[in-house]
Amino acid sequence: MMDLTFAVLVDGENASQAQYVSMLEEVEKYGTVAIKWVYADWTAREQSSWQDVLHETASSPKQQFHYGKDAADHALVMDAIELISNNQRINAICIVSSDGGFYSLAQRIREKGLHVMAIGKENTPERFRKACHNFVFTKNLSDPVTSLSHQDLNALLVDSYLRCAESNEPVYLGDMGKMLKMFDSSFDPRNYGFLSLKKLIKDKVELFDIVDEKVDQCFIAMRTSNTKASGTTVQGVIRKLDSKRDFGFISSNQGDYHFSFIEVKGNTALLKEGQTVWFKVPDIDSKKDLASGQCPSAKNIVLNKQQAA
Repeated sequence: MMDLTFAVLVDGENASQAQYVSMLEEVEKYGTVAIKWVYADWTAREQSSWQDVLHETASSPKQQFHYGKDAADHALVMDAIELISNNQRINAICIVSSDGGFYSLAQRIREKGLHVMAIGKENTPERFRKACHNFVFTKNLSDPVTSLSHQDLNALLVDSYLRCAESNEPVYLGDMGKMLKMFDSSFDPRNYGFLSLKKLIKDKVELFDIVDEKVDQCFIAMRTSNTKASGTTVQGVIRKLDSKRDFGFISSNQGDYHFSFIEVKGNTALLKEGQTVWFKVPDIDSKKDLASGQCPSAKNIVLNKQQAA
């Protein structure tokens, strides 16, 4: 399959800035994003909410005064035509809009032999959707990845793995490396004392198993523990939840633990960050794992102290 290099062109007066990060993450599932241009009349007060997200995502605002109807749309179309005609590096365009008027642009890009993707609402006219190779409804976008500090390495690794696993499992370590960079461009295994990502993952024996390893490739999977729930009862606080991928992290005075929703005894819909929970940890190796900076699994998680007894 051809490697895709995208120009993401956003109708800023039609798209939601609240979902913009999720939109970029969606495009990066299919290729590399080289250009991020957002079109609007930035002098209009209602566009001020875009300022922070444009800065955070290193996107370029394209100014177009309202000299006439759909002026920003016309500017987007003209730039798109110039890109597909003159920029040899770009072989894919993603149009972010629910405006059916972009169907002719999508068709033109497709006729030019480039990949055309679009992101919009369910009410986007069918003619625009059918003109694209790939049209993604905004309702299906994943929650944007939150910025994770270096002290939250385990959460960053699990987030990255699970996002890769949405496409294929077990996960190719090279793909996970790309995902880690997408989440945190400063990620480097050397920051944690390892010369390579493979060595870092091999140290996280409580999180991952090496499924297949060759000289030039490595595949990993989330570790499935058969450890019984018997052990010490610990009280902790949920510090991170990912309800879409059914995992979380608990902080306690003994250290951090990770857990899968299948270990929760009760309605997982009641879980929330900051909530106190009780859980079991194996007596064997738990203290050793914590002392070495590992993040063991929590078992038999309950939401009230009486159930933990």
